[in-house]
Amino acid sequence: MKAIQTLSLATLMVALLATFSFAQTTGWPMWGGTPSRNMSSNEKGVSLDFDLKAGKNVLWQNGLGSQTYGNPVLADGKVYVGTNNGGGYRKDKYPSEQDKGVVLCFDQKDGKFLWQLTRDKLAAGRVQDWLLQGICSVPAIEGDRMWVVTNRCELMCLDTNGFHDDENDGEVKDEVDSTKADADIVWNLDMIGEYGVFPHNLATSSPVIHGDLVFILTSNGVAENHIDVPSPRSPCFMAINKHTGKLVWEKNQPFDEILHGQWSSPCVGVVDGKAQVVFPGGDGWVYAHDCESGEELWRCDLNPKDTVWKLHGLGTRNAIISTPVFHDNSVVISVGQDPEHGEGTGHMWRIDATKKGDVSAEVGEKGQPGKPNPNSGIVWHYGGDKDGVDEFRRTMSTVSITDGMVFCADLSGYVHCIDFESGKRHWEYDMLSGVWGSTLAVDGKVFLGNEDGDLLVFKASKDKAEVLAKITTVKASSIYSTPTFSDGVMYLSDRTRLYAVDVSENK
Repeated sequence: MKAIQTLSLATLMVALLATFSFAQTTGWPMWGGTPSRNMSSNEKGVSLDFDLKAGKNVLWQNGLGSQTYGNPVLADGKVYVGTNNGGGYRKDKYPSEQDKGVVLCFDQKDGKFLWQLTRDKLAAGRVQDWLLQGICSVPAIEGDRMWVVTNRCELMCLDTNGFHDDENDGEVKDEVDSTKADADIVWNLDMIGEYGVFPHNLATSSPVIHGDLVFILTSNGVAENHIDVPSPRSPCFMAINKHTGKLVWEKNQPFDEILHGQWSSPCVGVVDGKAQVVFPGGDGWVYAHDCESGEELWRCDLNPKDTVWKLHGLGTRNAIISTPVFHDNSVVISVGQDPEHGEGTGHMWRIDATKKGDVSAEVGEKGQPGKPNPNSGIVWHYGGDKDGVDEFRRTMSTVSITDGMVFCADLSGYVHCIDFESGKRHWEYDMLSGVWGSTLAVDGKVFLGNEDGDLLVFKASKDKAEVLAKITTVKASSIYSTPTFSDGVMYLSDRTRLYAVDVSENK
């Protein structure tokens, strides 16, 4: 296979500038921390001397909604997390028994509630806006602006100061909620009303920013019968001006080939001085486009050609729920399905992002045995059926890449440590519990939560699976998210609660 091209000094500088476009914002300002989406933190001196149940070294903890799937993000002294309205922070107007989509904003230092974005549920019900799921999109923060996709399939830009600055920013001046406890909406792009998007179950994409553009997947999906695609001509991938909310370019790939929903998120990387945005498509392919022009650069099928899609997870072809990670001129990404579809054979791929065109491993007809692709950009493939045993299973998790290792969990609860260069497995560990969240590599450790409400910490080592700690949440509440770290503090959301934990070695 073709070796990945080495970055020139000029290209490296462009990549660094792209990475540091968020330098003005401290913390962990988006899903994955940076536009590359690599679930790896530079935080050092992380201590494991804490106990969530006993409250040891827990600085503060706040209730969230009754179900929380959003991940906390940190920027400029504030913490943001998507959830539902079960926390009742606006109980004077929106009692906790009212089902709403919510983003909560807290003071990072003491956990004080600052403001909340509140969105009504869509009238179509669970086919477009599943009950009690709240807002699952992870906000992206830059300066005093926040971008998030709501449960109503809107891309919103908010003022991170809310109305605490006594100003009503942006073109939206008629907010229904405009007290200091509410969000200040700068602009609002209604993807259903303006572009006919039909989100299946929920709109969930987590925005990524590059330059003046914000990129999202629209979550366009199938109808209630799980077969028809009601809006094949509606955009699936969008590039929006981050200042105005106006469309810059859009793509409706994969048109009417959407398998189920499109619940993933894009990443951004730089190759040969040009930024490319990588979108996971609803057909099980991943697509890379030039950030500025929208020109397609490459595409890759993440399933073997002979796989077949069947309803309710009964087939062998998979969609994509995890987020692509851009690292060393390549993209690492895995396939999976709605967790209600159960376990099944999964695949992880490392793709050469310097290639052009169809860079899939195989070419051929859908559902038929494929032939090797002479233009393949596959650096390695991990997974598939190995002598009747699944090497890797369906996953919703995004990978962590650190020190030449790739860490990822599958839905079945197996944690995998894989060599970044070769794709060979170093070790596998069974958590004996399902995993919806992602690994987070930090300070020579790997953190991962599970459905049993346990936060496991592994040593980031190729040698063997070594569990350094196992910490249980209050009431053993399921962890569907991924912890984040900033300035000696870990922020973790379980199903109903947000924790700020002192993990500094010098307390």
